[in-house]
Amino acid sequence: MAVGSLGEIVFEVSEDYIRTFSDFQLQRTAKYTEHSIAGRKGLLEFTGFGASTASLKIRLDANLGVNPHKELETLWKMFNAHEAVPFILNGEIIGDNLWVIESLDESYDIIDNTGLVIALDVSLKLKEYIEIDEESEKVNGY
Repeated sequence: MAVGSLGEIVFEVSEDYIRTFSDFQLQRTAKYTEHSIAGRKGLLEFTGFGASTASLKIRLDANLGVNPHKELETLWKMFNAHEAVPFILNGEIIGDNLWVIESLDESYDIIDNTGLVIALDVSLKLKEYIEIDEESEKVNGY
């Protein structure tokens, strides 16, 4: 059963393997400019939204039917190529745009006596990728 996906990486649980994530966090921000007023508290002016960010951990464990090295290579390729991909959870697209891997941290848990990685955790930080289009290039309607 598919839980979601990040580009070509499909998070799913089946009889053969388990590829899921944990500790998912999504952050959305608003931007404000503060205008100073002598002798008073400053006034805030909303200036737009910041790019959303997300973080999650992925367990890559051969005992759960996945090839940790192959899975990690797929993540490295996405990271190194600066590839913007959709992030889908429960059939719903997360956010309004595509996502890039901003950072990729690896924690090796189990390595056998030949140096083969049996299990590792990957922590990803994702950032919403905002493409410039004709509308966003216009300033004051020009």
